Amino acid sequence: MNKKTLFRVGGLLVLALALFFGYSEFRYLQRHETTDDAQVDGDVNPVIPKAGGYVKAIQFQDNQYVKAGDTLVVLDDADYRIRVAQAEAALQSAMASAGVTRSNVSVASATVESSQVSVQTARNQVVTAQANVAAAQARSRKATQDFERYGRLLAEKTVPQQQYDAVQAEYEAAKAQLQAAEAQLQTAQSQVNAAGSQTGVTSSQRRATQGQISVAQAAVKQRQTELDMANLQLSYTVILAPISGVVSKRAVQIGQLVQPGQALCSVVGNSTLWVTANFKETQLKQMQPGQTVDIDVDAFGGEKLTGKVGSFAGATGAKFSLLPPDNATGNYVKVVQRIPVRIDLDSKSPLFAKLRPGMSVTVAVDLQKQ
Repeated sequence: MNKKTLFRVGGLLVLALALFFGYSEFRYLQRHETTDDAQVDGDVNPVIPKAGGYVKAIQFQDNQYVKAGDTLVVLDDADYRIRVAQAEAALQSAMASAGVTRSNVSVASATVESSQVSVQTARNQVVTAQANVAAAQARSRKATQDFERYGRLLAEKTVPQQQYDAVQAEYEAAKAQLQAAEAQLQTAQSQVNAAGSQTGVTSSQRRATQGQISVAQAAVKQRQTELDMANLQLSYTVILAPISGVVSKRAVQIGQLVQPGQALCSVVGNSTLWVTANFKETQLKQMQPGQTVDIDVDAFGGEKLTGKVGSFAGATGAKFSLLPPDNATGNYVKVVQRIPVRIDLDSKSPLFAKLRPGMSVTVAVDLQKQ
């Protein structure tokens, strides 16, 4: 076989191989949608204090793994402890005042009950005085009748003077007894009125004191709330890790004065990682949740990672930008938009533990495999 024939055979082989691989690539592209506009995403939680103060201790190192609830930063709590002590003293004072007020109510209630007993006693005395008046009136009527009759008999000389004098004495005694009984009745009625007035005064005092109890209880509740707030502020001086992960981006030093809302560091969660792939809108026609995804991580060339299409963003990436484009003004140039697609990763893969948010990846979605 001459050289010319060899070159022809070789050319045919190269052409066949090119056609084979080209066809394979064509078939691959037919059933896959790929993009390199993708990166690893994860939860990056900022550590932000809720109270201000000077940093007393830092209990983590850069890039250290921490668990949720671990202490990261401790602030100087002297001022907050003083506020707690002040709130406790104010609460004790309010509780003591409430106790005095309750005692005053008990005394006022006892006084009202005593006044009511006095009123009842005075009413009983009135009833007794009325009975005495009735009896004195009956005696006085009989004595008056006897006195008048014996006066006529004395004029007719039919009774002796001595008997007339006895009837006259009885008449005068009955009149005096009636006057005394009427005086006692008036005194008893006055006592009823006085006791009733005293009862009204003591009842008003008790109602006023009961109103003071509500005020005292409200004061106790307010002081208790202030104490709870002081204790809550004191607890904020110990800053804890919000999630489990790696502490990074430290921005705090011992002795530094920090303010509420100031970012001290960030905790990067390592248990919930996913890939955000920005596909062109023209690539989403056959894409749907649950499809299998092959992932190449740039940092670990050659190592594969699998995942599944999780969900699609509610709008294009341009809509979430700080200054979204407005196509209603100026010259309009149509640009293919990209829509973020969330890809859930296989956490059982050995490569999963090596991933860090922000790493660049290339993804290929298998449109025919779920």
